[in-house]
Amino acid sequence: MNSSDINSIQARINYKFENTKLLVAALTHSSYVNEHEAIGNERIEFLGDCVLNFLVGEKLFSQDPTASEGKLSARRAAIVSRAPLARIVDLLGLVEFLQVGAGVDKNNFSDKARSDVFEAVVGAVYMDGGLEAARRLLEDIFYCNVTPEHDYKSELQELSSAQGLKIEYSPAQEVGGKFKVHVCVGDSTFTGEAKSKHAAEVDAAKKAVKALCRE
Repeated sequence: MNSSDINSIQARINYKFENTKLLVAALTHSSYVNEHEAIGNERIEFLGDCVLNFLVGEKLFSQDPTASEGKLSARRAAIVSRAPLARIVDLLGLVEFLQVGAGVDKNNFSDKARSDVFEAVVGAVYMDGGLEAARRLLEDIFYCNVTPEHDYKSELQELSSAQGLKIEYSPAQEVGGKFKVHVCVGDSTFTGEAKSKHAAEVDAAKKAVKALCRE
């Protein structure tokens, strides 16, 4: 992993490491460790799982003072389950930076394997900057992505079809750690920016939907 990779990851998660070796370790799979002299992410992932469960539990506890222990546990379990964590890893494109052993296809990683990557990143941030840094990380990239998002891309497709307009998305371009996507709807062009390609497309579609709804 080179310095450009490290800078790109830090921009995507909105956190700058004092000790970048922790970030490298968090993105080093056990299969890579078996073939190289490297530190893997399994121990850091364990710690990140603990930190994640605590911080999510803390937030849920403060948000709903009347919720029972059972309800809080169920809500936390849903939020920190494999699918939402894997989805965030996909949105941020973290798997592309993951160091794996020869013959390992990281593009076919299960939800469990991808969720481990997120927990390892949380653990690395905690080790580098403490609990407050981990708390800020979740506020920046976690909570906004674990709640159902409005499907602006589908809504744009329906609106444009009803009005006989053609839709075309441009290839995503990464600039300064963010992705930029243009969507052409008829004669109009809308630009979306976000930390992942998917989120940039959603942002562009959202702007287009709002414009079409005003017409």
